[in-house]
Amino acid sequence: MSERSEALRETVIERAGNRCEYCQLPADLQVGGFEIDHIKPRSQGGQTILSNLALACPNCNAHQWAHVDGEDPESGQHALLFNPRRQRWVDHFEWSNLNPYEIVGISPQGRATVSRLQMNHPNPVSIRRLLDELDIQWRLDS
Repeated sequence: MSERSEALRETVIERAGNRCEYCQLPADLQVGGFEIDHIKPRSQGGQTILSNLALACPNCNAHQWAHVDGEDPESGQHALLFNPRRQRWVDHFEWSNLNPYEIVGISPQGRATVSRLQMNHPNPVSIRRLLDELDIQWRLDS
């Protein structure tokens, strides 16, 4: 990795607070490495510039893949995925009242993102639960 690439990576990680910018999982205690995600995929003309990069956990990164949209399960319509560079997390997501380890989309983009990225897949939900049991602060509410 070039010095410029490494500097860009470090900037993305620092800006994200070392957390997945989609599901908020902290990278500190993860075995699998977090990825620098192209919000607009390179395959669709996305550039490797700071304004198009986000820190993503393996689950979110793998499920986003080359997608920029997903289906809003509530309306059945397609919606663009959440863009952590242009949008605030709290405007599109909240923690479930029924299961505090699950994320609920509160906008068409939020719901499409939760669905497409499988943010409530058993793996990240189990990690959130375990972090809670270990009394490790993992959840951000803003």
